[in-house]
Amino acid sequence: MIGNLITLSRVILTFIVNYYILFHFGKVGIPLLLFGMVFLTDYMDGKIARLSKTVSPGGAVFDLLADFFFIFLTYLVLYNFQIMPLWFIGVVFGKFVEFVFTSIILSKSDPGNGVFVFDFIGRFVAAMFYVYPVLLYFSYCFSPVMYTLCISILAYFLLIFALLSSAYRIRNCFRLLKGLS
Repeated sequence: MIGNLITLSRVILTFIVNYYILFHFGKVGIPLLLFGMVFLTDYMDGKIARLSKTVSPGGAVFDLLADFFFIFLTYLVLYNFQIMPLWFIGVVFGKFVEFVFTSIILSKSDPGNGVFVFDFIGRFVAAMFYVYPVLLYFSYCFSPVMYTLCISILAYFLLIFALLSSAYRIRNCFRLLKGLS
């Protein structure tokens, strides 16, 4: 219950930080504080749910949706200011859809895994998807060189790792489905 309330606070913080950026673009103090709070709530919701033994499939889904909402809305706001390339938003959306569908298939092989099945590369990519808009915003505000590095190198680096994770997961799904027939 408390974990879900913390997740809900992340959704609210997502609205607030993106609203603030829309109407106060270029300011960094408040967005830094709000991004920090978003990251903290993402870290704390699962920890508290596990400690209080209130982990649930619904909570896992809510957490994933809150993460996706933060990532997607922040990317759209940054795209509005031409900071985020549109193709990268497509990559994130595609990776999210792939993750959900492959998790459905992969969780059938081991119901003890929970609702979602994670892979090491995919966890890294998800964490970077979470941090990437923050890097873009602050590098755009402070350092054109760092911003250029984030756009020209980091975006493609993340694309490659997202594709590797997807290929690994899809291959495991085919192996699983082949073994069931």
